[in-house]
Amino acid sequence: MIPVIESNLFSDDPAARLACGVLAVDGVPLPGLEAEYTAHFHLRKKVYVDQTGQLSANDLQEDGTDRDADDARSVTFAVIENHRTGVRVVGVSRLILRGDESPLPVEDFCPDVFASGGLTARSVEVSRVIARHESAALQEIVQWHLFALMLAYIANHELERTFAIIEPWFERHLKGAIAIDRIGEARYVEHYLDYNLPIEIDIPASAGRVNARNGGFIDRYRTAEPGMTYVGRASRGSCSERAA
Repeated sequence: MIPVIESNLFSDDPAARLACGVLAVDGVPLPGLEAEYTAHFHLRKKVYVDQTGQLSANDLQEDGTDRDADDARSVTFAVIENHRTGVRVVGVSRLILRGDESPLPVEDFCPDVFASGGLTARSVEVSRVIARHESAALQEIVQWHLFALMLAYIANHELERTFAIIEPWFERHLKGAIAIDRIGEARYVEHYLDYNLPIEIDIPASAGRVNARNGGFIDRYRTAEPGMTYVGRASRGSCSERAA
């Protein structure tokens, strides 16, 4: 499930457990993160096609990855682990930027919700949020870091209204992490082969919650962007420690 890759990401801090930051902008990986960016597509495929069945295998690219047109207008984030088996991509997410020309996916899937307009080029949509780990506790930590990364980017770049489309069962879980409002009724979305619910994320309230939970990591990520932030200490015998 979790991609393991050859990577020098932890060469500067071989004892760190996690590296968190921006992976790519507008479909172009940041320099030195090409392998990590490719691996993040494989994680998306394993989750959305193989595990949950939310996407059809017919939606995949020829190389078997879950890459779509929205990646070319997205900022992609990752949480990467320094593990004894190698460098592993354990968390990913993206922010789709609306821009002047193209509506967000949530607008296409839920046109009744946005009939009166009100969105600008700086509106965004949270998409493809994945946290996977054998440890439930660490998986939760990975998810919190993904939220902090996205909130930091939204603040740094003065982005505006932020939306997502989620499965109804996920709503309760998400409310325990960030502040969200349901903005429409659940409806079947053919693209996701399931019922989905449009929501809007309250950015100030969510930032307050995530900073309280993560000890101010949003500000730390704002300062580090576009560089990676290293978090925690790796267990003894990690791949990078053996290579150091």
